[in-house]
Amino acid sequence: MRYVGIYFIVLFIIFLIMYIINFVLRKKMKKLGDSAGFKYIEKRFNLDMDEQRARTLARILTLNDSVIMSIPIYTVICVYDPNSPLKMVLFLFGSFVLFTLLILISYKTIGKTLKKKGW
Repeated sequence: MRYVGIYFIVLFIIFLIMYIINFVLRKKMKKLGDSAGFKYIEKRFNLDMDEQRARTLARILTLNDSVIMSIPIYTVICVYDPNSPLKMVLFLFGSFVLFTLLILISYKTIGKTLKKKGW
């Protein structure tokens, strides 16, 4: 149960950081839909974006990216063994592969879902 609490604390911290970056800083610069994930989903699935839909998609991507980023960070915190450098290299490679797959799968799922909803 302790590990679940740690995961949700990590998730919450990452979500707050990403929310501040995406909605406070980018709103000041008027670049809300300027992230690579946003552009990928918009162009790949030919979504029709207005201001409200852009804000909604940015919120969905912020939550999605927070969950995806919290998984490798959580595993580094809970599973990392500092006594084995070879394990660390393999662990980092595995985290990178997992991270990439999660991003591709989740972005495709989000894009298909939004396309079905008529965006």
